[in-house]
Amino acid sequence: MDDKLDIRAEEVRNLINKLRRFLGYAAVEKSLKRYRNSLQSSGPVVREYYLRNRHPWWGAFIEYFELERSGKSIKRNLTTGIKLLAADGKRISILQEFMPEKVREKYKRDLVDDKRAYDYLFEIHIAWHFYSKGCEIQWHKDDSRKHPEFIAKSQDFQFNVECKRISVDIARKIHRKDFYSFADKLIPEVEKRNYIGRLDIILEDRLKGSNFNILCTKILKLLDSGTLQGDCDIEPFGSLAVDMSCGCHGVIDMNERCNNFYERKPDNAHGTIFARSKAGRPVDPIELTVMSEKADTVIDGIKDRISKAETQLDESKPGLIACFLEGVNGFELDKLKSKSGLQLMTNDLLAKDKFSHIAGISYSSESMVEKGCNSEEIFNSALFFRNHKCKFEEAKTFKFMSPPRF
Repeated sequence: MDDKLDIRAEEVRNLINKLRRFLGYAAVEKSLKRYRNSLQSSGPVVREYYLRNRHPWWGAFIEYFELERSGKSIKRNLTTGIKLLAADGKRISILQEFMPEKVREKYKRDLVDDKRAYDYLFEIHIAWHFYSKGCEIQWHKDDSRKHPEFIAKSQDFQFNVECKRISVDIARKIHRKDFYSFADKLIPEVEKRNYIGRLDIILEDRLKGSNFNILCTKILKLLDSGTLQGDCDIEPFGSLAVDMSCGCHGVIDMNERCNNFYERKPDNAHGTIFARSKAGRPVDPIELTVMSEKADTVIDGIKDRISKAETQLDESKPGLIACFLEGVNGFELDKLKSKSGLQLMTNDLLAKDKFSHIAGISYSSESMVEKGCNSEEIFNSALFFRNHKCKFEEAKTFKFMSPPRF
């Protein structure tokens, strides 16, 4: 977390209640009711791996209220979600003081919107990064004109900041929700058979909901026939690489397993590790990836969004474009820092004359949690591509231009 966001355990309750007051008690309660209903009507994989992450706060609010109702100490039962909730409460309680009234009301509305919350929380995180480095944050008024989110001012330097949430899911042949809906049908059946290992699926085209049942049946038929190793055809869908064995309830190091998994997973594949729990520790992992033979257009989608963002930045001062890549985790983003399509596309954009006022473009991943024996690190990986052709000389060396790792 940011080094100026140290929060004592005894502050957590007050900070979360400040966030509730900002959002509105009734708005929070209405949103939590809708969230609970969606969890109850979904399958276990979609519920745990997709719906719980659709909004950054609802799961943590439920944990917090359950602790209150049970009379348990908040500060002695801090979860990752509650810690993050308190941290956001602190950021918002401070930054909202600098917002014009219309901007403040807009954040109140949009931060409880399941479809837009991550957009606006990303703006808060970026603004906090510069505020914590000593910059003054000047929010632009909420009007009909095109403009960036805010101006960051230091003692001798100021620049516009435009924030963009970019869902890479839209440009993929395999959509994230479809991937987890498919896993909801397949993984429980594999677990019933007590198998662990890898299932890597390559489809000729898209993953379609109408084909879930047939595709699952074909894969399970292969496993039931004793095909636990090697490459197999799954006509008419594509192919399957399988490496399975019988489970033995052995505890695994999930951090190490994830590192190895994302090293081998293709960038254009959706994938994750599903593991059962034994005494609170992960056992019997199943790794699943699904990808299409047809090329994704993710880079083109990111390029299009950034090109539009450039027009919102006034050419009279340096501009920074900060992008949150939804659907990209830290492992995946780290692989894109050099010799990648993202790097080539970004450098190509920054070389254009119309980008001469842009000081740089940053990319942030989704939050990740790395747990050790007695520690827990919550982080967002970030990449920053500085524009060495920027017409503003001071922007070429301003050290706080790089994005936060929060």
